[in-house]
Amino acid sequence: MSAAASLNGRARSLLAMTLATVTAFAVGCAGTSGQQVDVRAADPGDGTTTSTTQPPDCAQMLPVEARAAQLVLAMVTSPQVAAGPLAKGTIGGFGLKGNQTKDVGDQIAAAVEDAPMTPLVGADEEGGTVQRLRLAIGEVPSAATVAKGTTTDAATQAGEHAAAMRQLGFNMNFAPVADVGSGSGLGTRAYGTEPQTVSNFVAAVWPAMQKNGITPVVKHWPGIGGGQADPHQKLTSLDSIAELRAKDLIPFQTAIEDGVPAIMVTHAEVPGLTQDGEPASLSQAAITGELRGAEGFDGLIITDSLGMGAIAATDTQAEAAEKAITAGADIAMVSGADVVPEVHDRLVDAISSGRIPPDQVLASVRRVLAAKGVDGQCLDAVARYSAIARSVTTTTAATGGATTGSLPGATTTTVTSGIND
Repeated sequence: MSAAASLNGRARSLLAMTLATVTAFAVGCAGTSGQQVDVRAADPGDGTTTSTTQPPDCAQMLPVEARAAQLVLAMVTSPQVAAGPLAKGTIGGFGLKGNQTKDVGDQIAAAVEDAPMTPLVGADEEGGTVQRLRLAIGEVPSAATVAKGTTTDAATQAGEHAAAMRQLGFNMNFAPVADVGSGSGLGTRAYGTEPQTVSNFVAAVWPAMQKNGITPVVKHWPGIGGGQADPHQKLTSLDSIAELRAKDLIPFQTAIEDGVPAIMVTHAEVPGLTQDGEPASLSQAAITGELRGAEGFDGLIITDSLGMGAIAATDTQAEAAEKAITAGADIAMVSGADVVPEVHDRLVDAISSGRIPPDQVLASVRRVLAAKGVDGQCLDAVARYSAIARSVTTTTAATGGATTGSLPGATTTTVTSGIND
């Protein structure tokens, strides 16, 4: 048997497994008399299986390719650029960079139409020098300008702007900035130089966004306001972790205690926490040890763009994406749609091979799905991903290519008569 034929066989097996899942749950949910759904974990390698009457959730139902896609968010110049990767099921969302046109809402609607699952759609709407939607919904003042007023006014403005974003089809804002100080090229993007001032404004702004249907992403953890270099250009070094805890981390800790849903991790090394030359965005000690462990954050963790100079100096975006997810990030933000195939393929391989632990993958996918409002099962999404797999199988059969196999620990579903169980 040729290698291509063997691989295509694996693709057909994956498709069959996915279709079986949809069929089985359709029967089970219809309440057909005399039948029950038996969910069995895939053979872990020792010849044993486990059985439970608890139906798998959406994260467990999704095939490996779909799980990998949820962990990737692509920054693109227009919604149309994201339409292809969305339709192919290789990204879980996209963000817009650069000034957008007035009809951006219509463009978003068209781009997400063929996505197998609701995507995250975000933008950097900080205000001032960093605002992508000024032509569509008007200008917003910078954080430094907002801080001259009251937190009440800041919350009102943020809420109104979030509502306007939601009307255009966005569900995420890469803001507010919780950095203390204007270093690392931040300038007027920061609310101030005092931790309490920054904390107060961040605490007023992010809940206002969330109340109006936009997931706020507080950034740039662990705080680059005291840094020198701009991560867009090169890696910057911050104060020691002990010093950061006494100042720069205060606004983030306040937000965490208040229940902020998402945090963006920056590309900066932290003495006493990360290795020399290792950015926090790729560091397990930083993400899993400090942010998740010491600071107790259990929400969504997103990296800053992996296309920045701080990362490009040492890693491709695909390499960095695997490092980031392995370190504990839930979403790897990549720059451009052209890198998506390589990034997605690498994550599929890392998940399938177990380089990224299955339980960790499921936890991250669940956080992403929660941000999308997906709870429980997702039969429609599984059916759409199966259609994509069927299309890929047909194509690869003709070209000699192949799709990938299933995730270790993934669930499969069988329907039994219920007589001899």
